[in-house]
Amino acid sequence: MRTDHALLSRVQLHSTSDQQNLQLYAPIAAAAPTAVTPEQGAVWAYPQPEDSLDEVAFTMAGALLGRIHLSGRLPELAPDARSLTHEAVAVHKAIRSDVATAVPSWPLGLPGWDDPWISLALHTPDTAYVTVWRRPGDGSEDSTVLPLPSLQGAPVRVDVLYPSTTKARASWDPTSAALRVFLPSAPSAVLLRLSTRPE
Repeated sequence: MRTDHALLSRVQLHSTSDQQNLQLYAPIAAAAPTAVTPEQGAVWAYPQPEDSLDEVAFTMAGALLGRIHLSGRLPELAPDARSLTHEAVAVHKAIRSDVATAVPSWPLGLPGWDDPWISLALHTPDTAYVTVWRRPGDGSEDSTVLPLPSLQGAPVRVDVLYPSTTKARASWDPTSAALRVFLPSAPSAVLLRLSTRPE
């Protein structure tokens, strides 16, 4: 109820939610740029010791296209979960200057509360960052297709930015300007970078 220009014009940081269920935070994080700029919208990332590695990556990936708010019982994380957390923070630091100038889009449309697939893209002139979440759901397939018409015909290179341990795969079809993303498990998430700048 406080996300309006009168407030946001006076603060540099705005929490997007106090939601503690990582799967329910996904649509909130994805939809947040409809109301608050990505560099201003604080998304909580709170890996817990009892989380699977996919769940740790899911909660961390959700914050990478916003303003990361790191919480949770971090000292109690197992070494591989702690590594995933460190990796996410490093990725965020590497891309945050782009986040501050990027324009959002929603390749799958604005997220529904129960959607099994959710996506958020941030576009700069030569790069698109795309977070894709897969949640459990009836009839959920292990892949989805994201239309990105602004990249029609472009020679796009697709890189997985996070997590490096993911089993996700992605392929680009320049003719249809569509990105097919395969995530074999749910819940899971991945952050991709689509680059059109020459090597």
